Amino acid sequence: MGGIGSGALRSRHVGDVEDVLALDIRVLRRLGVVRPGECVIDTICWSTGGHERPQARLRIDLSDSARGMMAITAHMPDDAVTQRIAIEGIASGFGGIRYYFLCPVTGQRCEILYYTDGRFASRHAHRLTYASQNMTDLTRAHRRIIMLRRRLEGSKGRPRPKGRKRAGIIDRLNEARSEARNIWRDRLRKQMDRSDSRWIPGDRR
Repeated sequence: MGGIGSGALRSRHVGDVEDVLALDIRVLRRLGVVRPGECVIDTICWSTGGHERPQARLRIDLSDSARGMMAITAHMPDDAVTQRIAIEGIASGFGGIRYYFLCPVTGQRCEILYYTDGRFASRHAHRLTYASQNMTDLTRAHRRIIMLRRRLEGSKGRPRPKGRKRAGIIDRLNEARSEARNIWRDRLRKQMDRSDSRWIPGDRR
């Protein structure tokens, strides 16, 4: 019999995208590393919150605006990596060119490459999922509570909300707490029903 936290999606996924390092071609373009008609060599690093700062030397050649190549020489936490990734440029409906990586495993276009198992590849190639896909309704409710609490506390890039905005977040936080409590009680009730118990914690006797 499953516990109260059971019921999460079971799939063939091997991890979550939030837990691995990634290269986003849109971010690289904003940083000036992806430049149509040019060959750019630059070094990027990931901030992991720890002492180790993985970094990669990128050589992105887009001399041919329609097709290009990215050469990666990276020092990752588990190993040194040397890899070549094809890039394809597609004319945008608003003018200009939109670039995509071509996954070295599937050959499909993607805007983000994820690093795991010693190489960069698309999410589908690595069989990665988003954390929210593997959450139970109770875990999702708890996650919402945490996010709302963080919004109330503020951060370096986002000040603490005031006035009506703060009141609105507090209302949503109370709703999220009530939702989590109801989900937990419903699950517990089902388990108690199976064991023929007549009392649910939190019910008035």
